[in-house]
Amino acid sequence: MITKLVLLLFVGLFAISITPAYAQHHSGSLAPPIDFDGLTVALTTILSPDDFTFGDSNSVNLSIRFFDSNTNDNIPSVTYRVQIFHENSLVANEYFYDDDGNLELKIKPTMECQDQNLWKCTTYNGAKHAIAGAYYARGDSLPTIQGPVFDKSGLYNIQVSIVGATNPKTMTTKDLLFETFLHLPDKQTFPIKIANAQEFPVHVKSYNDEILNFNYDESSKKLSYEIPYNWNEHQSGISQLIYLEKDFQDFKQGYNLDIFVEGSKIQNNYFNFDVLNPDENIIQINIPHQELMSITNDNDLINLEIISGTQIDYEEIELMFENGFSARVFWDSQLTAGNEIPLTFSFFDTNNNPAKDLLFAYSISDSSGNEISSNIGASQKYLGILTPSGLYQESIFIPTDGEYSLKVILTGDDSKNFEKFFTSQSSFSLTSESLIIEEKDSVVPSWIKNNAGWWADGTLGDGEFIQSIQFLIKENIIQITIPKTQSTTSQEIPSWIKNNAGWWADGLISEGDFVKGIEFLVSQGIIR
Repeated sequence: MITKLVLLLFVGLFAISITPAYAQHHSGSLAPPIDFDGLTVALTTILSPDDFTFGDSNSVNLSIRFFDSNTNDNIPSVTYRVQIFHENSLVANEYFYDDDGNLELKIKPTMECQDQNLWKCTTYNGAKHAIAGAYYARGDSLPTIQGPVFDKSGLYNIQVSIVGATNPKTMTTKDLLFETFLHLPDKQTFPIKIANAQEFPVHVKSYNDEILNFNYDESSKKLSYEIPYNWNEHQSGISQLIYLEKDFQDFKQGYNLDIFVEGSKIQNNYFNFDVLNPDENIIQINIPHQELMSITNDNDLINLEIISGTQIDYEEIELMFENGFSARVFWDSQLTAGNEIPLTFSFFDTNNNPAKDLLFAYSISDSSGNEISSNIGASQKYLGILTPSGLYQESIFIPTDGEYSLKVILTGDDSKNFEKFFTSQSSFSLTSESLIIEEKDSVVPSWIKNNAGWWADGTLGDGEFIQSIQFLIKENIIQITIPKTQSTTSQEIPSWIKNNAGWWADGLISEGDFVKGIEFLVSQGIIR
């Protein structure tokens, strides 16, 4: 739990308000509150990772939290009976105990069960509490459920009964029953080939039925497929996750996406292009049922098209902190007020390398000082949002034109809070046309970013890259400062130059930073 001292320090930086919401999502569900001895209590179930499908790994975590919905405080010393159903078949049924009201279970899915009663194939491992007589976490060892649990896609019903609370000896007058639902997507993999004979696997996780007729058109940079959909009975929308390798250049950071359903372009707030994962880029699509009803279709298949669009012109805020760290916050300059604005937070250490495993928080206030958005993270153990790769993206609703203030606070690293927090802030303006800070003249033509990206990922050789830069300098397309003296001995290009080129191609650093790298190459005689 977070210490009161750390919490008080943070409250002094900006106000915090917590309003529980009773909602359901694919990876987590929050049950409505009920009365418990004068308290209004509720329960959540959350799956981690939230996009888990069988085969991704050999285990997945299930978190069950029992808490006071008015104060958001956990109810301690809880005995749970956990029953898990898949399509009305019971697959797990056992008692568990937890001291702090936040039960963590490790699920190990298996598919070997031949018994019609699937729950008979499920086994349980872990320490047993001496008084409660139920499985519980001892140290870092979590209770384990192994069997036909989360081994298939589809809807899972998690029924949790609270049979004891505040003391393992004290039983409730009657069991408190909470019912929640988790939805595991169906995963399909489609290998696609492009002109240079490279093959890229595209993984699609569908929360709808299994997708059909997958196709990729390289000439138009378009992914397309069909989704079975019952227009009359199906009350849920379309929810899809498309996973693309980082080397798949047709869909990468810095470029817009256009998505069409039955030929109708959908609004940007119904999808997100997540490029923050270090291993792959992810297209997340969530189109509500109500939006789909505006589309005319007499078939039981929905055609979905994803097209790589134009390059994004980013606006950017740069922030410096007392500990020598820095941050860049950037967004699409074409987005306007009255919409969700995806802000990307990018953090760098004292050596200008991505600051991994950093904890931070932020707040945005209008010109009157009214806070319109903030996030301090969701962990019960520390304050802040954890950024494993030094990147984080969140969509913020900017209501109207005006002046806004962004405050960013570094709260810790490696899942531990600093004794002293580091704060930096900057202001930005919002016009009816776009979010702006200041007008910036482009130094380097946008097409050069392709060369920089190809060189960074190894598609373009060092010699070819140097020759292209020499030509651009000679023709005054790139303006750089030529040093009075140059090294007379050519040497190997430092790795940080190639990193800079890749980051600039992906929109993570400015053109000025890229040009500084080129000036270094000139000063060392690598480029003449």
